[in-house]
Amino acid sequence: MSKRRIIGIILGLLAAVAALYWLSDLIIYVLIAFLVSMLGRPLVQFLHNRLSFPYALCSIISLVIVLGVVGGICLLIFPLLVKQLQELSRLDYTQIASQTSVWIDSFLSWLAEKNIYISREEVNTTISNALAQFWKTLDIEGFLLNTVNKVSSFCVGLFSTIFIAFFFLRDEQLFKKGVFMFIPDRYLPRFENVLKSSEYLLTRYFVGLSVEMLCMMTILSLGLWAFGIENALLYGCIGGFLNIIPYIGPVIGAVLTCLVTILNNLELGMSMELFWMIVKVIGVFVGGNMIDNMLLQTYIYSTSVKAHPLEIFLVILIAGHLVGTWGMVLAIPFYTVLRIFAKEFFKETKIVRELTRNI
Repeated sequence: MSKRRIIGIILGLLAAVAALYWLSDLIIYVLIAFLVSMLGRPLVQFLHNRLSFPYALCSIISLVIVLGVVGGICLLIFPLLVKQLQELSRLDYTQIASQTSVWIDSFLSWLAEKNIYISREEVNTTISNALAQFWKTLDIEGFLLNTVNKVSSFCVGLFSTIFIAFFFLRDEQLFKKGVFMFIPDRYLPRFENVLKSSEYLLTRYFVGLSVEMLCMMTILSLGLWAFGIENALLYGCIGGFLNIIPYIGPVIGAVLTCLVTILNNLELGMSMELFWMIVKVIGVFVGGNMIDNMLLQTYIYSTSVKAHPLEIFLVILIAGHLVGTWGMVLAIPFYTVLRIFAKEFFKETKIVRELTRNI
């Protein structure tokens, strides 16, 4: 390979990296639009093949239904969220401080019974330092300005995503054509197989994931409502949505629900009634998570992306360690595409044959 060709390849890679960096927002819009189009694709095919609707009309109907479901859930929980925030804003912080002091004294007394002695002054100093550090790092003006910018960016991104998703739904080859522009002709057949298989498996995965979220929202909401937890629908929907974060999402949902439940029932103090209320909340989330792990996730992961549950577990842990929360959320789609790509280009390798034998 000549030096000129090597330099050209290096410059091309640098240009691609720069484009990915400077156009990262646009790329995210395109990927989200592609995700929305995958969710709406089965409905488009049904309307076109069974009812002979034109693709443009099928695309509009599918897009309206997908956005309608998401918007309907938001409209359903938004008034509950506003009500909960209003209740939290009316809390008596003097009462919270007093109740917290009682809990600390009780905890220190319990430690003293176990021959573990911690002075109240040490606890007060630690809490004061933590609060001082928090207020020192909290930039209210910057937070408000950042919120305004985020809302503006969200509106622009929402419109852009809907606009792009419509054309992806109307012409299912549009995304492929855009990708194939950057692929050398000799690799086009292989990349076409990769994209076709990826779209098939990812469509099944994201449709299944959406069904899983709706099922978890329903299970958690009904469970919390059955035990008399206030704002059960709000907490159930939030918990179901957080379920998209594998393994730690349900824990976050349970902790948030317990915390708000305690704040809403400060007048109960350290009573058994509050204790059993927290036990019920934790029980609902644990039970819902068991149903999710044994039934919903098993079906989604094993059937849609055709991977062993242990394999998925390890991939999620590695992605979470390397990238964080977003890595855990995107681990399965990324791993699915990676397996398909490896099968197409490196199928002679033994480890690739073993990992891709089911796809």
